[in-house]
Amino acid sequence: MLLHVHTHHGDPHGDGHHIHEHRDIKPLRIAIVLTTSIFIIQVFGGLYSGSLALLSDAGHVLVDLASLLIAFFGLRIAAKAREHHDIRYTFGLRRIEILAALTNGFLLVGVCIYIMIEAVRRLASPHHVHAESMLAVAVIGFIANGISALYLHKSEHITTRSAYLHVMTDLMSSGGVILAAILLGATGWDWIDPAISLAIALLIMRGAFKVIHQSSVILMESAPAHINPTVVEGTVQQIEGVMDAHDVHVWQLGSNNYNASVHVVTNEAGDEIVRAVQEHLRDEYGVQHTTVQIESAKMNEDGDCGAC
Repeated sequence: MLLHVHTHHGDPHGDGHHIHEHRDIKPLRIAIVLTTSIFIIQVFGGLYSGSLALLSDAGHVLVDLASLLIAFFGLRIAAKAREHHDIRYTFGLRRIEILAALTNGFLLVGVCIYIMIEAVRRLASPHHVHAESMLAVAVIGFIANGISALYLHKSEHITTRSAYLHVMTDLMSSGGVILAAILLGATGWDWIDPAISLAIALLIMRGAFKVIHQSSVILMESAPAHINPTVVEGTVQQIEGVMDAHDVHVWQLGSNNYNASVHVVTNEAGDEIVRAVQEHLRDEYGVQHTTVQIESAKMNEDGDCGAC
């Protein structure tokens, strides 16, 4: 006899986690407004002052603005998905966050390549930069990033925490541009501006490749980095009443949403075994959504599991 049981695990934090998500919406809105303002000011300031470093930092800010928007809409879509279930998207719309991140990563690479080419060109043929304008714009960006960081630093949702880290890198990048403007004003060395822009571009490129890799791994439905399916299989086999476990699959839908399916051989009551496997995967690996297929010892011996 084949018993196929599908179980869904809710958020172990209950309503508290829902509250945290909504608490994060307001600081995200504030950070989005501030970051958008920084981006616009730095683009116009970079064009006016002739500073490639400011334009490079604007590219960095654009990346982090995308991160903030992904976090914001991710929380809104997740809340909406809980309230309205669409039968066409049986796992919800969590992959939108990953698709947006992947697109953002490739766009970033293109921006970085342009910045590096322009920086090399300017190193070969120095371009005059208005250090005073560059410094003023960089200071404004630094202050605005600091305010955004203050609003976001108490965020508890993982997506918002990621956005907070992006804002912190913006803060450090703005500090680098301020330092470059001060040195440029004191020395008149025009090569400082393209040199700083190259450093910023390399920093963004590193982050872009990381985003592309992480997004691609999730879209390929690979097991999360901290979960080894072979280890999962071994620990499930140790659960009391489980004779064997096989055909284990673990994958991600979003940045922090883990799913699993497993075939379990047992002669015990199916409901009890399913509950035990469910609790084990949730407590040990943070898997929120599990499909457990129960097989009898006789069926396993006869090799009747066509899905294996």
